[in-house]
Amino acid sequence: MPITPGMPVTNANLTGIGSGFIERVIFTASGSFVKASYPTATRASVKVVGGGGGGAGAGASGASVSSRGGGGGGGGYAESFLDLSTLSASETVTIGSGGAGGVGFANGSTGGTSSLGSAVVATGGTGGTSAASSANASGGGGGAGGAGTAGDLQITGSGGGFGYGGASSGTATGGHGGDSQLGGGAPGRATIAAGALAGLNGGNYGGGGSGATSGSSSPAANGGTGAAGIVIIDLYA
Repeated sequence: MPITPGMPVTNANLTGIGSGFIERVIFTASGSFVKASYPTATRASVKVVGGGGGGAGAGASGASVSSRGGGGGGGGYAESFLDLSTLSASETVTIGSGGAGGVGFANGSTGGTSSLGSAVVATGGTGGTSAASSANASGGGGGAGGAGTAGDLQITGSGGGFGYGGASSGTATGGHGGDSQLGGGAPGRATIAAGALAGLNGGNYGGGGSGATSGSSSPAANGGTGAAGIVIIDLYA
């Protein structure tokens, strides 16, 4: 049967192309994959995304200066097609949490590692860096993307963006969060002359949080939280 856009992925629709698709198992919280729960399955396509890094916070700023944080990196990605005989009867599934955003003048936290046992593993994105209040155009650095560290296919997440400001004007823009393969990074936010804006949270799954900004004579603000990772297991006969 031809596969057309929008067609549900079912065993009936895949008959004749040698797939033997059974079902999709999705983990958004840590748990266990127990082979006996799927007695007709012999193979699996496994996709793993690490947690996104948190955006950096921004400290309080004086007159005509600004503080801004870099965005967190996107979570890494790993994918494998496995024969279930290579797995234990019960494999631990770990879902990496999103990194916390920096509170005030503080860096964001690194996202957690997601995995199916030791077979398919992806690390989380690094948190963004906070920059001290200044009149310089430069700002906090973006966090590096996480990486796939075990699996047939290993992809690094996008790095977070740099925070930057307008020299001597007190304006500021927080760095955007990095993308993962399954989640968009949060956009950066800008203050003009004055005001403070918290960073935004990363998108599911594995997107990095954006950095915070504090414009001229403005209070501190917190960075956005990275999005948690995910493990997807497609089972085949």
